[in-house]
Parts: sequence; structure tokens; C-alpha cells
Amino acid sequence: MKVSKTAIAVALSSAFLFGCDFDVGSENSATGGGTGGGDTGGGTGGGDEIVPGANYFVQIQDNFVQGSGQLRVKLSESKSDTAVDNIPEGFLTVDLTYQDGVREDGRPETENAYIQIHTADASNSGLRGEVVLGGGKVKYRDPASGLTDAGGTYTEGEELKVKATWTTDSFSFTINDQEYGPFDVASTNPVENITLKVGDNSGKSNHEMLADNFKIYQGNESENELIFEDDFDAGYGNGHDLNGVRYNRAEDVMVISLGGENNPDEDNNDGAVDMPAGKYVALHDDNDEVNDAGELRYSLGTSERIHEQGKASVYIKNPSDQSAVFTVFGVDDQLKDVGQIISVRLREDGRVYHRPATSDTWTETGTTINASDWNKLSVDWDTNSGNNYNLYVNGNLIGEYERRITQANVSTRYVAVQVGTGNSDTITNGHTIDLDNLALYSDTAGKTALHMDDFEGFALGTDLGADPSTTEYDKSGYNAIVQE
Repeated sequence: MKVSKTAIAVALSSAFLFGCDFDVGSENSATGGGTGGGDTGGGTGGGDEIVPGANYFVQIQDNFVQGSGQLRVKLSESKSDTAVDNIPEGFLTVDLTYQDGVREDGRPETENAYIQIHTADASNSGLRGEVVLGGGKVKYRDPASGLTDAGGTYTEGEELKVKATWTTDSFSFTINDQEYGPFDVASTNPVENITLKVGDNSGKSNHEMLADNFKIYQGNESENELIFEDDFDAGYGNGHDLNGVRYNRAEDVMVISLGGENNPDEDNNDGAVDMPAGKYVALHDDNDEVNDAGELRYSLGTSERIHEQGKASVYIKNPSDQSAVFTVFGVDDQLKDVGQIISVRLREDGRVYHRPATSDTWTETGTTINASDWNKLSVDWDTNSGNNYNLYVNGNLIGEYERRITQANVSTRYVAVQVGTGNSDTITNGHTIDLDNLALYSDTAGKTALHMDDFEGFALGTDLGADPSTTEYDKSGYNAIVQE
């Protein structure tokens, strides 16, 4: 399993990123383990067809304020397909990578990654053991004093071989052959719930845990039985969220892969296939008494406005009678606004325009599409390498065009889609401008993601342009409503 942040983002961008509907439905069966293992089939988690030779693993993130990312096996559930309902003595092994980040408000990230081993009681009082990683330190939970430094360290972004063992009255673990424990436990009842978790209910971050080769055993080192096994290579496919299969809980989880036969061709295309399905954002702008354009805007935190190159993409469907405008906005090296780095216009008649610095007027690209269908717009740029950017439509490079702002050392501040070319433009035909699968990267190849959203995590009717903002989106947006 590759472990660098860049490598993981490559996997995401080539793995049909957004957890949407894919061209081929998943078989949704898991790799079996022990006497109770086997392929379950069915499920509701989506996912693309399995690519021969690809190495699949699971990504767990924490993208929601009121929740955490977690993947849980509950042995007593029939869908876990295990031979036992609980394990008095046993151990688990997993290959995992934990990668740190910063909160969107720029504060240092303090959330942790956890391996939690519980009895039937999944609270702290039912804890049989807990491995905790955070800030480069290895910790565990002591039943008397709570979270405790175990005296070890790990390197963020590197793969860790973890083994966690529980006996009838103690808990111990190893990380890359470094031993910790044994430690006291809060409960001596048999283990029933095992959870891989990122974050908590107090906030969200760009933390992620990458896990592979997840195994649960009954017994001890010398005499044991494999009860549960999942290497994520069989039955899921890219984008599967592991709902409806063997897991009791799968929140903010996605199966992704590296390698295999389905690597994208990067010659003259944007290298990603991620057709919209499910929820999307509709920009409503039919009130001519309101001097504000319908808009969805995602802004980087102040500390993140350091990327002088990048890539951005979005799907747009425009049955309205106004243009949809896709914009990347920049700041200089003093973090002062300099204006639009790139501005692309999809007219209601399907014609695609760009706006260069030289003429500062909307100029036709010569490309026309069916605006009422989903169309993907992608741009990539480097403000320190010439004055131009690349524009892709539906994965195809249609041209290299002059940026709207051509000065060097300009970093990305935000990416946005809005209705019309000015605040006075309103939609009069009763339709909306719809968008989905918004992505922003810090490099031109689209390997390191700064933001990705398919909007499935929002409740229907949520206004992502509300002021004050209650989401990760900027309050400067307007009437950006989540629909399905």
C-alpha cells in the first residue's frame, strides 16, 4: 500500500473519487475469513467494477462536525459472517497509515486515530483496549487516568504494522514490532465490537486513516483461528462506502485503490471519471430584487493560501436561461486579493467561453456542448510558469488560454460557481444551475486534493451559501441548495 499523501490523492483522483454512481455496479461481497467468512454479496455501498491487479484499501476520514469517521465490525451481527458472536481472548492485525492535517480555520489539528476494542458495550466502560495515534505520539486509554502517552512515536504518512492483543484481564499492542503493555482494562467481558476510527464529534479535519489487511483472530499467538478478514480487494471496487456489507458501521469511509489496469491516460484529458449521481447543489437565482448572484464558493483557510499552482474541476448542468461561471480566485504573496486567476463561462446555449487578461472580454473557445446535460469543466494552472492555463471539457483538453490575472506568485484563495456574469442576472425560466463533484487540488496533475465534495453528506435543503455559514462553504455564496 502506498503511503504518501500524494500517492493517496492519485488513488482518489483515479478511483472515481466522489462515491457517486459508477458505470458498473459493485458486487459488494467481502473477502471471507475463518470458518465463518465468505462472500456476502448485495449491499448498498456503490463502487466501480474491480480492476485486476489493483490494490484496494479503505480510507477513513472525518469530514463532519457532528460525527467521526469509523469502520466497525460487530461479531454478534449475522451480516458480519463470523463463526462466533464474541471473543474472550484474541488479537487483530491491520496495516494502517495515519496522515495529519489542519482544521479549516487554520488551528493545529488535535484529533486522533483510534483502534477500539469493545465488549457488547461500545462505550468507554466496555473498553477492552484502545490504540491511539495523534501528533506523532502513540497513546492508549487507561481505565483510571484516561488517554495516556505510551512512550512511543510514529511517523505520519508511513505505513504501520499494528497488532492489538487482549487476554481475559489485560491489553497490549505492537506497532512495527515495538511492544506496548500489557495494560489494565476497563472490562473483562468478551470482545464483540472492533472499530477503526478517525476524529470525534467536536469538529472535522482533513485527517485520514488508510487501512488494509484487516484481520481478527480468536485465541493466542500459538493457537488461534482467523475469524474475520478483509483485504478490500474482493467485492467492492473504487468508491464503495462499505454500507450494506459485513460492517456494523461505516461512516465517512471509501474503498480506493492504487495500480491495476485502469490507470488514467493523462495525455490530453483530466484523468478522472466521476459522473454525478444522488445529491447535487442547485443554484437558485430568480429574485430580481436581490442584488446577489446564486453562488457556491469554497474558500481555503488563510494558512492554506500558499499554492501557486493547482487544478479545479466541477460538473455543471445548466437548463436555465443564464450562464454558469466557474471561477478560481487568487491572492498575492501578501495574501491580498488580486482577482480572478481563471474564469470560464458555460452559456445556456452550450457555448464555452474564457476571459483572458489581454482583452478582458468573454471570448469563445469554439467548443459547444449540450448545456442541459452534466458536463465536466476542469482547469489547471501554474502562476509561475507562463501566463496560460489548460481548459478541459468532459475530460478532453480543448485549449490553452491566457489567465485572467497573469502576474506571478499568485496563490489560490477560492473556487466558485455562480449564476450569470453579474449580480443583476436572474433566471427567468424556472430552472436552476446545478453542480456536483467539486474538487480543488494544490498541483496541476490533480494528485494532492485540497477539497472534494459530492454533497452526499448534507441534508436535503441545506443552503451552502447561507450567511452566517453553518458548513465548510463560504458565506459569500448565495442560494446554493442541496437537492437530489
